[in-house]
Amino acid sequence: MISRNPHILALSLSLTLGLVSRVSAVCDVSYLGKEIARFSGECDVTKLDAALARGGSSCVSSDLFASDADVAAEVAELCRYDAPVQFAEIQGTYQLDRRYMNGGGPLIDSTDGFNIEAGNIRRFQDNVASKALIGWPEYAALVDYNDLSLAEGEESHGYPSNFDLTKSCELNTVMCCFIDDALDTGFGDDVTTDVCHHDLGNSPQSNHIKYGWSFFDGAETDTHCVGFTWTDDSQEDALKGNALFDVSLANTVNKGYYKSVPGAPLCACIEQMPVVETAACRTATGSNLEWVFSLDSQQSTTGSVAVHATNEATITYEDCSEGDLAAKYKATHTDKADLIDAHLVGTNGCHESNTAFLNEKFYVPGRTGGTTPYASITQDDGWVIVAGEGVRFLPPDIDDVVADTNFRALIGAGCTDADGSERHCIIRRFCDTCVESHRDIYYKRLTNITALESTEGIEGQYFLDVFLNNWYSEPANALNVDFELYSTYDDAIAGTNKWLFCNYNDDDIGFPRDCGPTHKVNHQWTAFEFNINRGSSPAGHAYHAGFYVELPKTN
Repeated sequence: MISRNPHILALSLSLTLGLVSRVSAVCDVSYLGKEIARFSGECDVTKLDAALARGGSSCVSSDLFASDADVAAEVAELCRYDAPVQFAEIQGTYQLDRRYMNGGGPLIDSTDGFNIEAGNIRRFQDNVASKALIGWPEYAALVDYNDLSLAEGEESHGYPSNFDLTKSCELNTVMCCFIDDALDTGFGDDVTTDVCHHDLGNSPQSNHIKYGWSFFDGAETDTHCVGFTWTDDSQEDALKGNALFDVSLANTVNKGYYKSVPGAPLCACIEQMPVVETAACRTATGSNLEWVFSLDSQQSTTGSVAVHATNEATITYEDCSEGDLAAKYKATHTDKADLIDAHLVGTNGCHESNTAFLNEKFYVPGRTGGTTPYASITQDDGWVIVAGEGVRFLPPDIDDVVADTNFRALIGAGCTDADGSERHCIIRRFCDTCVESHRDIYYKRLTNITALESTEGIEGQYFLDVFLNNWYSEPANALNVDFELYSTYDDAIAGTNKWLFCNYNDDDIGFPRDCGPTHKVNHQWTAFEFNINRGSSPAGHAYHAGFYVELPKTN
């Protein structure tokens, strides 16, 4: 059985609930301090009860917890947090893990000598890494912190920002990139790659930079990147903690690989990592996995026991049979295989990737934003621009009151339909980098713009901000009640083919959130103000977009 460090065990136990309880009289107390159950397969209360019946301790699972406890939930907590070896046990603390994964800490920066800092990790590797399942990084120190930003329906967790399975790991893929080696032997036969660029806003909690990017075009870099991927509820999913140890700490202590790409984490979910050409691939496989439950006799003098769970397994680490990480991802995630191309661009792919990236950041004007070239929209065409980003860059007036007043005046200028009836002038958003259905959208106002009480010096609602940053339904901004949306100007005038779906009310998400002609369409929204909590570029896919208001006809 794997021996645990009591100090680290206390950290993993603090993530669980109800682990200490009074032992039932029907349990054989001679089992205190001994194994009471061992089983394979799923770790749950049903398997535990079956194993207890075979073990002869006279206990059932309900005897191990308080009488009012949810036994199934208690066992589930033990299976999740106590039975796997906690990742924090490798180095000893959350802070050491956090600093290492961000590219620093004693293992990388220590003046005491590399081998001293690597000693504990090598002992873990020799005695534990190939003999037990390692849990995904999760820390008691982060539970309360993460709870502050939980969305509706999300479960409480202690994931660090680099490996947050709820927010920043949608591709189920992790990568580490090393730019140096402490042993001064180079990367040997291991694959090296060029680094293309890094969007600094994708990893703000690692680099403490809100927005910006690093660009490496034309520089042949000597970098070793390696990663792994998994599908949900697979063996690779269960062993992803082992795979993370293998590509990160094991590479550092065995080969001396360390130091991160400037501005980037050393290891993280691939969405937070730099764009590179290629990455090596590793996998962890397991066999003979058994869950072991025991009663801790250290508290027997009080009549209470601590229920303790651990595991034993045979773990094998090896290169992926598919070759590199991109090939492994495409073979594993066939339904979304092309998504990896934005992160691993292939040999000699940096130049094209960097060109597209810098075009999105509006450094290179004149590039096609989608299937059509950037459209010119001028006052001669009957439209006046109010605000825009990218190639349509035009910030609103720095004075919010002036910006909103001018915007309202344009809308209310008095446009007329073909029959001569007056209406509000139409608001138009043209987005060069959005999908076709959202390239050109026309907002036709039906009701008067409702005023709110004074907010931050603005008399009434800051209506322009509803479009630029905060698409809200209140006050008086409901689809097909207060306004209508159309895909063409002719439809807007005729009132035909109006949009049917709209949603609202997500802070820092501007027009049109996920509204669509018939159903929800994600990531086509505008946002002029960057939100660090979203960990992404500031404006969905709307990197190049402008808001225009129709001008009254002169004849």
